[in-house]
Amino acid sequence: MPQDAFPFPKIELAYKELSYDLCFAKIPVEDREKIVHSAWQKGKKAAESILKKHNGETSFFKLAVECGLQCEEQDRDCVIGNRRYFSDYLSGQNKIILHLKSIALWAEQNNLAISTAKNMILGHEFFHFLEYTKIGLTSREYMVPAVSIGSFKFGKTGVRALSEIGAHAFVRTYFELLQNWEA
Repeated sequence: MPQDAFPFPKIELAYKELSYDLCFAKIPVEDREKIVHSAWQKGKKAAESILKKHNGETSFFKLAVECGLQCEEQDRDCVIGNRRYFSDYLSGQNKIILHLKSIALWAEQNNLAISTAKNMILGHEFFHFLEYTKIGLTSREYMVPAVSIGSFKFGKTGVRALSEIGAHAFVRTYFELLQNWEA
């Protein structure tokens, strides 16, 4: 698959992803590039590690089984607000749910076989599994005040978009590296 046709964002679009986060306004401008780069690198390094550890395995379905993850397919288009969701990782249940109608629309839009699209989406959720079980939550690597009232700041919360940026980097890197993989 040519890189310019790859359906997962490049790092340049990661900044846009960050801007969608509810905490975006709380992140100082001078920190934004640094935290995007850090999240991207975490996803990239995880992809390199998993690819090497599993000897170039192409199927995230096989990796999920090896790791004890359950994969459930639901025949639904999951749209909440203005966002379409393709999958969910349920950490407490060690389960990934794939929303097949959402994935089918994405596959069609990106000229992908449904099996390829499902594998890529599963790869995205596999990164979230790694966050919970092996590498730590990317969203917690940069904290902002949960509540600000004037100059008073209360509590801290992570930036969820950083986890999504890491997952995009993971999938993009994994499949780019697979193109040149020699076991």
